[in-house]
Amino acid sequence: MENGHAKDMMIEFSPDASFGVLTPAFKGNGGYFALEAYAHNGCTFLDEGRCSIHRLPYQPMECRFCHHTRLGRGLQCHADIAKDWNTSKGRRLVMHWLGMMELEVPAGYLGR
Repeated sequence: MENGHAKDMMIEFSPDASFGVLTPAFKGNGGYFALEAYAHNGCTFLDEGRCSIHRLPYQPMECRFCHHTRLGRGLQCHADIAKDWNTSKGRRLVMHWLGMMELEVPAGYLGR
């Protein structure tokens, strides 16, 4: 977010909306809640099949670990990252991002 990519992210909430995870957006879904309708568009950071932020220090953890260094361990990797977001610090970051995007906080979200 500090590097100008807040609108390139989207928010995914846990099924019970108790925590959210900021993740690179699907193309066309940036700055909003994750919508399956955009999933087929691929990642907003992909440019001609290559990640435009691959070697940058602010590459999202999900990309760095789940899609590049831990191939084949996607489900466990995503579960591990979710644990980091399911914290008071993670909730504060989600609240900050929701405010930046001027989005309503979902009912049941514990970050309120």
